[in-house]
Amino acid sequence: MITKQALGSLLFGMADILRDKVEDYKSYILSLLFYKRLSDNYQWEIENGKERFVSDYSREPSAKEMEVISKKMHDFIIPKGCFWDDVRKAPIDKKNETLDKAVAAIADQNVDKNGKYILKGIINTVRWNEPAPDGSGGKKLDPEVLSNLINYLGAVDLSNRNVTVDVLGDAYEYLIKRFADENKGGTMAGQFYTPQEVVDIIVRYLKPQEGETVYDPTCGSGGFLLNAAKYVQSNSYQKKSIRLFGQELVWNTWAICNINMILHGLDARIEQGDTIRDPKFKEEDNPLELRTFDKVMANFPFSLENWAQNGEPKKDKKGKAVNKKDGTPQLEYKKEFTDSYNRLVYGIPPYSNGDFAFLQHIIASLNDKGKAGVVCPQGVLFRGQPEKTEEEDGQNRKADVEYLIRRGFLQGIDFKEHVNIIDAIVVLPSNLFYGTTIPGAIIFFDKNKPSERKNKVLMVYAAKKGWYREDANMSVLEPQDVLRISTMLESWGDIEKAKTWITDRKLQLNHQIENDLEYAISEIEKDDAEDIAIKTDKLNKAKLVIQDKEEKGKKPTKGELKALDTTQKALDKMLADKAAKITAVKDKAVKQRQAIADVETELLHMFADPELRKRYFAIVDMDDIEENEFNLNIPRYVDTFEPEEQIDLKTAIMDYQKAIGAENKVEKELNEILNKLL
Repeated sequence: MITKQALGSLLFGMADILRDKVEDYKSYILSLLFYKRLSDNYQWEIENGKERFVSDYSREPSAKEMEVISKKMHDFIIPKGCFWDDVRKAPIDKKNETLDKAVAAIADQNVDKNGKYILKGIINTVRWNEPAPDGSGGKKLDPEVLSNLINYLGAVDLSNRNVTVDVLGDAYEYLIKRFADENKGGTMAGQFYTPQEVVDIIVRYLKPQEGETVYDPTCGSGGFLLNAAKYVQSNSYQKKSIRLFGQELVWNTWAICNINMILHGLDARIEQGDTIRDPKFKEEDNPLELRTFDKVMANFPFSLENWAQNGEPKKDKKGKAVNKKDGTPQLEYKKEFTDSYNRLVYGIPPYSNGDFAFLQHIIASLNDKGKAGVVCPQGVLFRGQPEKTEEEDGQNRKADVEYLIRRGFLQGIDFKEHVNIIDAIVVLPSNLFYGTTIPGAIIFFDKNKPSERKNKVLMVYAAKKGWYREDANMSVLEPQDVLRISTMLESWGDIEKAKTWITDRKLQLNHQIENDLEYAISEIEKDDAEDIAIKTDKLNKAKLVIQDKEEKGKKPTKGELKALDTTQKALDKMLADKAAKITAVKDKAVKQRQAIADVETELLHMFADPELRKRYFAIVDMDDIEENEFNLNIPRYVDTFEPEEQIDLKTAIMDYQKAIGAENKVEKELNEILNKLL
């Protein structure tokens, strides 16, 4: 059986074959991987069915019985002539066409009991036979490149015989993360991937349970849904004991998410479409009523302009389009948006920014006891101004709608119910998410808050310098940073709860560090193996040349001796470099474990010191929030300012006097030199 580290590294090697050959090459790789899995597993399913028959009946099945086994044992149907081997054996000039027809036929053949095509748009999302755009008559994906891909992937058995569901699913996840890492600065990465550390914080705080429903309205590649299932599995339940629902707008990403769910063997329904204008999950007996869920997790597109699709380019008097500073068209919104699903009960957000539209959709999708964890831009916490009368500030200003919506989350729809559904807020570092530098936050909603929390909001500050790693392209939460955030969330200021949580979470994080170390070492071994093997072979050949001459009583030439010495030194350097890289990743793991231990000490010291706690988090009463005009900007409640460095005045004065004395001495010496010159 292959490990997920080995399989992940092997599969990412496909990227080297395809990179720069087509746009969005991840879709080509992930779709081909899925097709290979179905094809390889088809034969294994027959063999597995036969083994089960023999085990049950203590005899070999007859020809008729084998025919029944062959038909009934498959998760998916693959028509004759549409298997991986059929594509592999196709001539080079027919390779693209054969593959395209094979996946199209599989998509057509797999229909559920309700007549829905369960693989259409998923297995055949890539147009393998698409002609080159230059009209040359060639293919957009060169047949030679496709042939290389097929030969490369063909060397790996992806059936359950060699790859378990969990290993294959985790390798698929690994590929998705690698693709996101390759495109950190681009907007595409943010569309399909949320950093695992953020997903983990949200999932563990919401704690999805067996039998619950979990929904992600902008699910990307399905990270939240998948981790919810893994969380349930970690508590000794089957992954399929939780039902998953997601919607995704981008077709290719929708296909990737479906493949992700299938490869992990999950009970998931993923729909395609615009969540705001065309939500797919509705009550069966009322198509205008949204279906509600136990848990909702989301990372929606930040500050989406024209979310209602009712904006038109603004034009000047001459009919010319008016552009913004960044060159994009300035929009004007003449048509009102009518929400048929009664979601925007707190107010219709500005059409130029969709944050509060997504938040209201999420709240409307929660059942009466539902909880949500949502990634959003920090502006959601403070955008919008309250009403001001002429007596208050000399002007007669109406309240901004974003202010009213946020106030509604905290006080109820008509501001008289005093129903606060905001449970906790975590302010995150800027530049943490793929494709945007906008500083983010997590808002946790709870429609059934415990009585002791009803009029309170936990506010956690996690953006302090040193509480995250700053890489060249983006910020990263380290394991100890996750521990710090999750402990403040879980404990709600209770030091005993913090102690229990830290003890359990430390074990999980250290296990994760060990897995990451194992993977990093396997990557180093794989990356260096070929070069070391080539150099070792060259060295052995050089040694044989010299050995052969010595056996014949001849002296090796200077060139032969030099070649041996040069090759030996090159190999020694390779081995030393490899050892140094392995030492570096081991040292990193040691530092991470130590950092976790240090954060444990830091947190327990903080919880015991009321003054120090103010720099980490605050449990804020509704009276304080109302006094701050429902502005949830963290610095109003948590001391986010860095304490000034303490200066010892006596030492400072002595240092100053020394500096003045040194300056006077230099000035005196300089004057003496000048006098001599004169």
